[in-house]
Amino acid sequence: MESPQALAPGKEAFPTWRIILYSLGSIGTTVIGSLTGLITYFYVPPETSQAAFPVYLSSTTFLGLTFIGLIGYVGSLLTVFLGPLVASWSDRSKSSLGRRRSFMLVSFVPIAVLSYLVFAPPVDGVSPLNAAYLLGIVVLLNVFRCFYNVSSALVPELGVTSRIIMRFSTYGSIGWLMGYIIGSQAVFVVKDSLMQSGMSAVDAFRLTVGGMIAVSALLSSLQVLVVDEKRYGSGRSSSVKLLPALKKAFTNRIFVLFVLTQQVYFWGDGLFQIGLVYFVTVLFGLSDSMMLVFGATMVGISLVLYPLVNLASKWIGKKTLFSFALAMMVVIMLAFAFSDKIPIPKSVLAWLIVAVAAIPNGITGIIPGAINYEIIREDCVRTGDPNEATFGAASGLITAIPGGFPGLIAPSLLLLGKSAAHPAGVRLVAIVSACCMLLSFVMLRVFYDERKLRASLKEHGYK
Repeated sequence: MESPQALAPGKEAFPTWRIILYSLGSIGTTVIGSLTGLITYFYVPPETSQAAFPVYLSSTTFLGLTFIGLIGYVGSLLTVFLGPLVASWSDRSKSSLGRRRSFMLVSFVPIAVLSYLVFAPPVDGVSPLNAAYLLGIVVLLNVFRCFYNVSSALVPELGVTSRIIMRFSTYGSIGWLMGYIIGSQAVFVVKDSLMQSGMSAVDAFRLTVGGMIAVSALLSSLQVLVVDEKRYGSGRSSSVKLLPALKKAFTNRIFVLFVLTQQVYFWGDGLFQIGLVYFVTVLFGLSDSMMLVFGATMVGISLVLYPLVNLASKWIGKKTLFSFALAMMVVIMLAFAFSDKIPIPKSVLAWLIVAVAAIPNGITGIIPGAINYEIIREDCVRTGDPNEATFGAASGLITAIPGGFPGLIAPSLLLLGKSAAHPAGVRLVAIVSACCMLLSFVMLRVFYDERKLRASLKEHGYK
């Protein structure tokens, strides 16, 4: 095994202006990801006049699970074994373009095209062909995502100091927030505007999605263009083969436990993201176009908080900040679930929840990712093996089966009631999300040893 000194950073630190451009690219990738996240909204729309989409899939359930839930879940499971292979190819790649950039280059355009095709089933009406088509598109989309996902290994490689990692996490979070607002909220405003001009709901939605994906693909290309791994990274390829590299990742206890903790948080957050449009339209009786107004307000408050989050992470630690955010999210999700029991006018309550939710949103946008990057960085500098992408693949294997939990169960929960008169399913989505956030809080407090990690990083020259 080579010594940790072999992983000394390149001659130059990755500059802030490149981090900013990289984060602009993340706007594009987030918009595309957020749009495909509307698959439940498209195939199981709220029972209001605001959606009015045709029915493409049978509402028949299998063991209580819907076709759309099963398609998304099975489609992601089929790529479980591909993720580690791609990660190992990337870690050991000797491409002149870079270990990560070459994989990103061949995948970002297919991801954009397939993300649009998700919303273009071949038959206008309920048909088994639509189910088969959608499964095929979802599988292909996840295959190309496996290739692009090696980009997550760039941050622990290029983040040779805590300051650089925090800049990646902070600017990346800003990019994510902007992309999320566009892809999951502004889409409704544009769609409604097109509908007011006489366009049908489904045509307006597809035109909006297609236009946003096209622009986002151009932004995504910035991530491919701005990274120079030879100049700013270690410039080395791994010599460790797939199975030994995975074994090494799985024996890193702090990594495995944090991945599990983060996965439970992602369950809660995934249910929150899926359920948000239902909370707004069903529980509060507002137009789905209000998603943009609320989202923009939340982003604005979060951005103001970002400098404070960076400072607080130095004063009280990332673990304490993340714990605080999880506790707040439990309260917020329960407020959604029982909004009719709170003696505050709904319009006022909605704005109050948005303002309060901006606080944990500002924390979780930066801190969990920074913790994960530092865990991976610590292992690589301690052992001397640059297997950053394999850690991402190991994370994918750990979460392969549970990762699709929100998309699998949310449609089934919503079948219990997704109208203003019968909102039981929407409430249950919020309650399950709150339970996930609470469980993640407990796991973080019990399993994550921040002091031990920081001591090891310091020992190996990380500042």
